[in-house]
Amino acid sequence: MTSAKETHDVALAETGSPEEAHLVLVPKPSDHPRDPLNWPSRRKYIILGVLCLASFAGAIAPLSAQLNLEGQAKLYHKTTLQESFANSAALAGMAGGPFFFAPIAHRLGRSSLIFWCILFTLICQIWGALMTHPGDYIPFIISRLFTGFFGAVPTVLGPRVVTDLFFLHQRGRAFTALHMSFLFGTIAGPTISGFISAEAFFPVEFWWTVGLLGLTLICCFFCLEETGFDRMDLERNPPVPLSFLENRLVTFFFGRRVVRPDSWKNTVSPVNTHMVKIGFTPFLIGICPVTVIMGLFTLISFGFYVGVNALTPVWLQKPVAAGGYGFTLKQNAAFTFSHWIGIIFVLILGHHLNDRLPLALARRWNNGVWKPEYRLHVLWLPSLILNPIGLGIFGAALQYHLHYMVLALAVFLVTIGSLASVPVTVNYVVECFTKYPAEAGIVIGAYRIAYGLTISFYINPWVDAVGVGWVYGMMAFFAVLSFFFVMLLMWKGHAIREIQFTSLASSEEGEKLMD
Repeated sequence: MTSAKETHDVALAETGSPEEAHLVLVPKPSDHPRDPLNWPSRRKYIILGVLCLASFAGAIAPLSAQLNLEGQAKLYHKTTLQESFANSAALAGMAGGPFFFAPIAHRLGRSSLIFWCILFTLICQIWGALMTHPGDYIPFIISRLFTGFFGAVPTVLGPRVVTDLFFLHQRGRAFTALHMSFLFGTIAGPTISGFISAEAFFPVEFWWTVGLLGLTLICCFFCLEETGFDRMDLERNPPVPLSFLENRLVTFFFGRRVVRPDSWKNTVSPVNTHMVKIGFTPFLIGICPVTVIMGLFTLISFGFYVGVNALTPVWLQKPVAAGGYGFTLKQNAAFTFSHWIGIIFVLILGHHLNDRLPLALARRWNNGVWKPEYRLHVLWLPSLILNPIGLGIFGAALQYHLHYMVLALAVFLVTIGSLASVPVTVNYVVECFTKYPAEAGIVIGAYRIAYGLTISFYINPWVDAVGVGWVYGMMAFFAVLSFFFVMLLMWKGHAIREIQFTSLASSEEGEKLMD
């Protein structure tokens, strides 16, 4: 058994910073050995690592066909723009699936649901790989929809697991690892698939992901654990078998036995009122002013990145005479390394700043007392400066057909500017609704994807109306304006957070983080 004091000592030892030498643990752990906050660091990081792998694999699967548009177009007798609708379908599934699965997680358990959703993602990936006849265009699109529907679940349930396992001063790095794994999957998947399928029939780009998903399933089975725990009433936590095989069977095949009873009460009634309430919670969170304001920023800031990422293959593979760069599939796959470099930069930046900067601001400005808005100050450089500059350069490169390395620089800057905001915004909204972290993550994720999944349908008329340079130039101006939403929360976040449903209100503001 690990005591709360031992947990406190270990957590302080892990900070490795003199400034954090007197951190107070928030939330306060119990003395129960089953409390995830008391688990050894190695156990926590193994669970986080498998969760990151599940997020990575779940993101790779739906978008693995993103680059090989020409091969799909020839088979299905469609244009490359029509083939890009498969990516929009995948994004739609990634946005919608979590709304369906969030209530079920309360009933069956987080780990169990992640395991089964990875399995169904694998099945849908095989479905897509078998769509090899000219008349399979619609089933192929539907396979992408359902792959996204199941594949996004690990990332959306991740915030719940992160808040179960980690203290407030550790969450910034944990959220960075989780969401960078997911976002790296959206980038690495198309890159690897592009190289694999460049000289082959395009369904081969699905088969390698089946192996990755199978490996992920094995890791989930051996390493994931149910992290839900009631610290207020210890007697309500169900017993968990100690033997390995029985523990695994109970967790993944009979998940209700390891889930707190309050998560699935009223099951004898024809209508499970608790489940209905949980199902509506994301929508209630979505209309709270703090979520709307942060969501509008996210929709614009990250939505432009999705638009750039989804349509870059179209611009690169267009013939030079049509205003494109005439790239082959291999050249297009190589170009995506500009995203890789950007996301590695974001990962390093987030690891060093996403916890340390907010803690430093709390110490300097508020005598060590916490406010969720301190997390938002990480966004000044990436969101206000780098993202708009990158969008402007991207538009200029396409307008004047500048060298493709200029285009790569633009993509690098947009990648940093947009992706750096993801873990910060999710972490902030989760800490505004600490009782419902998964539901808060669902809402901000839907805002994040909403713009990007529709852009394929109207980008051409927009380009025809104002020219490609001004399309992305306007995006740059909108990105700057969207940062005013963040500044509003920095200024009046406390007052705005109080304008919400009383049953949802929950944050850690006012907690003393430093002795």
